[in-house]
Amino acid sequence: MKLTMENSEAMKIALVNKVFSLSHGGLERFAVNLAGALLRGGHEVHAFGQRFADLPEGVTVHPLQVTRKSSWWRVLNFHRCAARTLAIDRFDIILGLTRFFPMDVYRMGDGVQRHWMRIRYPFSPLRWFNYLLNPAHAANIYMERRLLPGGGARRIITNSRLCRDHVRHYYGVPEERIDVVYNGVDHAQFNPEARAALRSGVRMELRLAPEDIALLHVSNNWQRKGVGVTLRAMAALGNEGSNLHLLVVGRGRAEPFRRLALKLGLEGRVHFLGPSPEVERFYAAGDLLVLPTLYDPFSNVCLEAMACGLPVVTTSGNGASEIIEEGKTGFVQKDAESVRELEQILKGCLDPATLRHMGAAAHRVAQDFTPERNMQETLAVCGKVVAAKKSGDAAEN
Repeated sequence: MKLTMENSEAMKIALVNKVFSLSHGGLERFAVNLAGALLRGGHEVHAFGQRFADLPEGVTVHPLQVTRKSSWWRVLNFHRCAARTLAIDRFDIILGLTRFFPMDVYRMGDGVQRHWMRIRYPFSPLRWFNYLLNPAHAANIYMERRLLPGGGARRIITNSRLCRDHVRHYYGVPEERIDVVYNGVDHAQFNPEARAALRSGVRMELRLAPEDIALLHVSNNWQRKGVGVTLRAMAALGNEGSNLHLLVVGRGRAEPFRRLALKLGLEGRVHFLGPSPEVERFYAAGDLLVLPTLYDPFSNVCLEAMACGLPVVTTSGNGASEIIEEGKTGFVQKDAESVRELEQILKGCLDPATLRHMGAAAHRVAQDFTPERNMQETLAVCGKVVAAKKSGDAAEN
């Protein structure tokens, strides 16, 4: 069965994620974009989750009533509600973007919890103490163990080679069960033309001078994604980086970072802008995306920024680094916690002409990553599962 936009067999697809929204993080935006791409491909799309926003007309929504009790119970209860609700109907493919079982295809947007825990708590006794302190970590690892090495998912899609290698390393999953499908970005929303049209107005709102270089940070987990490291690297540049500003977009506790910015002498140069359903406005205002994250399977904000014509600085712990050409479309920081390394990278990003040249190259690279391509490659994986299911049914009969 050849699965393309033009001639794929229409399928009834259950798409499962906790939240569908363009104003949340990358996974939530990805869920909305994938639902739209599948719908445009002629498929019947059913969205299962807890919260819904921005889904295109034509997607059937199925709210899951998940308890608001303790965090570890919410993890297990989501699985229970999803499994029970999905069992009521019959779907050609159950495609999960979050942890529950059973499903046909698991697209791992959240990465490998065991790997994240080892990064966050490298000292083993401290790690085990945190499992006791916050049992949600243990609940997520339990879900991983049911999904990855066992029969919880027939096939696994990772959005980077980095994440694929973690799945193989931690759970011994054979390579033939894993497909790498890179994210796509909506080029109608994120593009240099829209950036140019919005740029002067947004920068005026933010009171940025023409000579100011705006570093952009977009995330909902500022500690993990490196806002503190970015602030310290800016401060380390001293007068050399006096025209650098940092725009922080997303949800987070701003006060600790405001205090840090004040302590580092960055008052007036750090702007906490909150979450926004129109994040492209801030790509327009920015000159360089800086995301020194400890761990990201593939941060979609990197791809959005590149599509808008911004170069990107991120870390080797981010799967998105696989599409960055060092020194041409951005830079890859080897040690996410090294202020010195990020300072040296930013020192090479102080020339606006260089940033524009790198941004143009980043835009060209991003052109290859579209929701349609992502959908086609995802459907190709689904096609393998459908064929295997039919083969199994025929063998039983």
